Amino acid sequence: MKKLYLSLILFVSLKAFTQITYVDNLDIVYPYGNNTWFLDLNNDGLNDVSVNQQGSIPAGSFGGLTNTIGANRIQGTTLSGYSGYYTVDCVNDTINSFTTVWDNSVYVWKQSMFNIGHANHKQAFRLVENNTQGNLIFKYGYIDYTLLASKDIIIHGWYYDNSPHVPIVANTALDYPFDGNCIHYDTVIVHDTITTQVFDTVLVSVTDTLFIETTLSIAPLTQNTISVFPNPTNDHITIHTGNFAVMPNYSIKIENSLGQVVFTNPLNQQTFYIDLTGWPGNGIYYLKLLDGQSNEVTVRKIVLQ
Repeated sequence: MKKLYLSLILFVSLKAFTQITYVDNLDIVYPYGNNTWFLDLNNDGLNDVSVNQQGSIPAGSFGGLTNTIGANRIQGTTLSGYSGYYTVDCVNDTINSFTTVWDNSVYVWKQSMFNIGHANHKQAFRLVENNTQGNLIFKYGYIDYTLLASKDIIIHGWYYDNSPHVPIVANTALDYPFDGNCIHYDTVIVHDTITTQVFDTVLVSVTDTLFIETTLSIAPLTQNTISVFPNPTNDHITIHTGNFAVMPNYSIKIENSLGQVVFTNPLNQQTFYIDLTGWPGNGIYYLKLLDGQSNEVTVRKIVLQ
């Protein structure tokens, strides 16, 4: 029987870690003009924050949105001589509900009045969520972005503390995983209008589940989630393909580190149970999701030990 252990280096101590979620937005550019974009920060299907580039004012701002759960907020401050709330540079700042002014909209820049500076900044936000008892809770985090001289805004990503009502300190380096109890979201945008999100749960445990969530930009908008577990493993993996019917002509291929194919099959059934005892040795294997043209949509690691 092969031994099973975590393939991730975990730093475990007696300190109780909070749980940080980091979402990589792949440095998407939000160009200056009469446009408003919306961000779902916690992946619950509800938009939380807006990015507004208003050419007629002209100004650029972040806004906290009100959804079916409640009102999300943005950190702001009133500057002397200006009306309304303007953003602050949140680097190395601590935010919580007691020391921070929260508003539904804050300016990043406003022509002939205010400019936070053409540089990298962090905008604090407060999310409103429901807990399992249906009570409202708040979670705090930052959007990591850059304001360009062209007035375009580049959003690199965002992160927040999963523990409710807990202050969070901005991190200038954004070094993640943050600690041994962290969730990291990687967003992969594919040119064929299919967006794939991979959720890597890095928890102090002996197994992990790899979730591949795919959004197909067809009418109506369709989503599907593929799960692979356990990972790491020692004798088998199970692949649940979810609603595989929405992904015709897609397939899964698994290769070893030498590029040898050890498994390949179209997404044409609900569950694959794969016996690994015949695979060529322990080590890292690569699970690849392929579209109808055999393009790699995403590649993730499976550890056999």
